[in-house]
Amino acid sequence: MKKWLIGIFIVLIIVVIIVVVALQATKGVVKSADKFFALIQTGKVEEAYNSTAREFQAAASLEVFQKFLEIATLDNFARASWTTRSISGNTGKLIGSIHTKEGGVVPIEIDFVKEEGQWKILRITKQTAGISQKQKEAELEEPAPLMGKEVPSDETLAAMISESIWILGDGINKNDLANFYNHIAKIWQRQTDASSLKQAFYDFIDKKIDLTIIQGQTPVLSEPPAIDNDGVLRLKGYYATQPYIINFELGYLYEHPQWRLVAVNIHTK
Repeated sequence: MKKWLIGIFIVLIIVVIIVVVALQATKGVVKSADKFFALIQTGKVEEAYNSTAREFQAAASLEVFQKFLEIATLDNFARASWTTRSISGNTGKLIGSIHTKEGGVVPIEIDFVKEEGQWKILRITKQTAGISQKQKEAELEEPAPLMGKEVPSDETLAAMISESIWILGDGINKNDLANFYNHIAKIWQRQTDASSLKQAFYDFIDKKIDLTIIQGQTPVLSEPPAIDNDGVLRLKGYYATQPYIINFELGYLYEHPQWRLVAVNIHTK
């Protein structure tokens, strides 16, 4: 009986040690969040913005950041409570709630990245609140703002689309998709190779479909560009080219310092 009690006591000590180690390991991200919200609480919004990661600032302007704080009611910050904290290499995450001065509670997730030895905010995600009506004519739900990304300008979108399709078209014409492979997002590169991409576009190569005819042309978007819940920028449209129209559906994922192609669907008519 005594040995059994001693065994439980040893297990409890080990559990306590693990918890203490975990808390110590994640202390840096909590400290960074505390400093960030302390700046917001004292009205130093620009200073809080400047304390975020470079990728955050590259993807979201100060004006967008200020608007997000207002919409999410985070500008009325009173205190924070974290239910989950974790780190993995140079990334970290906090999940919990922000309590406002009016007594409101805002569920939130914060992603961190380590830059020059300091934990900095990479993304802030606020969960959606309110009533959701599926019918388009009675849509009441407003998507939760996803900080760290914003839809680029029309000029930038047109350049992104043209670059991706031209590089793909050039590879099809040369029967070599190595350059196109280097153009796509790293997350896609880890799932494929140039040979597999070549096989995927075999029909284009076999039928000698020339996508480079888009050079000098401007793409037309048939749907408003939007960033989905996975952070993918979705673009759908066409090129009014001759002798055939080129229709496209492209997906881009932000990999600092730019959006990188992560999905492509092209057909001609």
